[in-house]
Amino acid sequence: MFCKNEQHDQSKMFTAVDQLPQTARKKLEASWATVFYQEFFRRLDERVFSVLYSEKKSRPNTPVNVLVGFETLKSGFGWSDEELYNHFLFDLQVRYALGLRDFDEGYFDLRTVYYFRAALVEYEQKHGINLIQQATEKITDEQIRQFEVKTGMQRMDSTQLQSNIRRMSRLHLLVEIIHRLYRVLSEEDKSRHESLFGSYVEQDSLHYCYRIARNEVEGRMQQIGIDLAALVEVLEPGYGHEPAYQDARRVFGEHFRIEEGTISIKTGKELSGSTLQSPDDREATYRRKSGESARGYVANIAETCDPENELQLISAMSVQPNVTDDQKLLADDLTRLDERTEIEEVITDAGYTGPTAAEALESHQVKQKISAIKGRKKETDTLGLEAFEITRDDDGKVAVLVCPRGHSSELRDGRAAGRYSAGFDGTVCEGCPLRDRCPAKPLKRRNVCVYRFTDTDVRVAQQRRQLAECGRETTNRRASVESTVRSVIHPFGGHLCKMPVRGNARVTAMAVLSGAMVNIRRITRYLFPKEGTEGSLRSAIT
Repeated sequence: MFCKNEQHDQSKMFTAVDQLPQTARKKLEASWATVFYQEFFRRLDERVFSVLYSEKKSRPNTPVNVLVGFETLKSGFGWSDEELYNHFLFDLQVRYALGLRDFDEGYFDLRTVYYFRAALVEYEQKHGINLIQQATEKITDEQIRQFEVKTGMQRMDSTQLQSNIRRMSRLHLLVEIIHRLYRVLSEEDKSRHESLFGSYVEQDSLHYCYRIARNEVEGRMQQIGIDLAALVEVLEPGYGHEPAYQDARRVFGEHFRIEEGTISIKTGKELSGSTLQSPDDREATYRRKSGESARGYVANIAETCDPENELQLISAMSVQPNVTDDQKLLADDLTRLDERTEIEEVITDAGYTGPTAAEALESHQVKQKISAIKGRKKETDTLGLEAFEITRDDDGKVAVLVCPRGHSSELRDGRAAGRYSAGFDGTVCEGCPLRDRCPAKPLKRRNVCVYRFTDTDVRVAQQRRQLAECGRETTNRRASVESTVRSVIHPFGGHLCKMPVRGNARVTAMAVLSGAMVNIRRITRYLFPKEGTEGSLRSAIT
């Protein structure tokens, strides 16, 4: 049965806090613990989590704000469960942050936290809602209102988060999948299909792979494909509902093909990043970027950056498989930010540009400023499309191109969609002082100079003009979000960090709560310019 926690509002006559020396008590009251209690713990809407509990009368639940506070401190400080629990038992600062003023109250077993986590994951799998993210966003919205943080201008960046899974070769993965399929079979079926499972299950999957010479791998892979095909077919009636069976069917389709009745192995280049990386985390994907590979997820972070703000806060955070394009991250988060904030302008790097991003920006009427251009650098001696003036018709289609010397040309559609050509009078072009730098090329049979370009060229030209207008100020303002990213992932090991959990739900929860702690630390520095001293309180904590 769900019960809201109100015990922390009922003060006792004498507590452990009251017994502290005055200097120590003032230090505690001017620390992150006070801010956490006031700006996170008290603001947490416990009712969001009521869906996890039975409506029948029963034993009251462990306070939800304490459990969520538990998870937040774990993510924000990078503690293990045991470290966290010891802090909970013996650290007055941690207990103060969780609304506990004495050491003889609020006790619960660590297993309660495990059950709570499992319930959160189960709920998200069933309903597609991450309750931690939902509750944290409500807290952030209240913090924004409390401290009058302007949200019209925001910046965005992403970072990879590796899942807590083993790196597995293709051979190891396939054999492990067979192992796990074997475990769910009845004893009768194990005996019936013994010939198909054969040597795969005589030892663990890793030792099986160790005993195979390099020149034997391809042949073994081929045989695995044949055996997997047979297993998938024969076991479907009785085990099609089992996750282990579904994994087997999935990896067979991802790693093998059937052509004219023959099973063959797909090459490494044919495998996409969305192939199964581990049976322990079915949602993790593979991505290689800037020479570094990662298996897991990508976190997208948005924060306020209005220069008038004395306090900047992380406004949104989302986690998706790491094969997700930055454009989609922008589009998805813009929808949420538009509902929750007054965003009018977003500053990003070039990775967030493209047709998907452009459509989302237009839909939400948000301007984008970029700090760099994606792709190869433009040749400095050649005029780019950004030097031309482009006009559109009433339908928004590119219609007229005007050169830097003021000569115009109506555009003709190219043979493929999104391609255009502009024809200029060759006589005029011949005497133009920009002739040597102009991208328009003369035709041999006609006295015409033609400039061919695409929708992509138009978009890049717009970005180049925008970048030239914005200059270094925009670049510097966006760069600041990179330090925010580092602050969020620091508890987990920093660059290409490996999260201590698996699965989108748990990774999302930890990343979001780490972001919440970043906000708490910022609010602490804002309220108490010198943490741990009496300081001067800039704004009342309510």
